[in-house]
Amino acid sequence: MHKDRILKLAKGFRGRAKNCIRIARERVEKALQYSYRDRRNKKRDMRCLWIQRINAGTRQHGLALSIRLCLLGLIWCNENI
Repeated sequence: MHKDRILKLAKGFRGRAKNCIRIARERVEKALQYSYRDRRNKKRDMRCLWIQRINAGTRQHGLALSIRLCLLGLIWCNENI
């Protein structure tokens, strides 16, 4: 990456990581790795939370486990269309 782009991405970092190109490059690379990883983790967490909410709602209405799993399957299929 170009020097100006790295320093622009490093804006807001602490210490020399915001203005020393060598340190800024390392910190920016690590920050981009974290952001890539955490975008996937966010999707994973939201999916787990969504399943928990569906299970809690179906339990309140007294639906059996097999029906809950069937509903989850239908919801996933409709979401992917």
